[in-house]
Amino acid sequence: MKQLLKALKARHSIVAAKIDEEQRRPRPDGIRVRALKKIKLHLKEQITLLERGDTSQAASRSRRAVSSFGNPLAAGY
Repeated sequence: MKQLLKALKARHSIVAAKIDEEQRRPRPDGIRVRALKKIKLHLKEQITLLERGDTSQAASRSRRAVSSFGNPLAAGY
């Protein structure tokens, strides 16, 4: 579980950096920012569940988020 939590926190940081990077552009892509923010929120929810010890919900949510994680980030990153 520690490795999963560490990986989720790393992804959360990466997504936060991508959001900041996009928002600093002269003409930020609002759709990309929203997609990244949604991913960031899902990651935060998973992190919170794991930290509270609710592993059954965190594991199922993690599988769903991992399957959709790459799509918004893959475009242009």
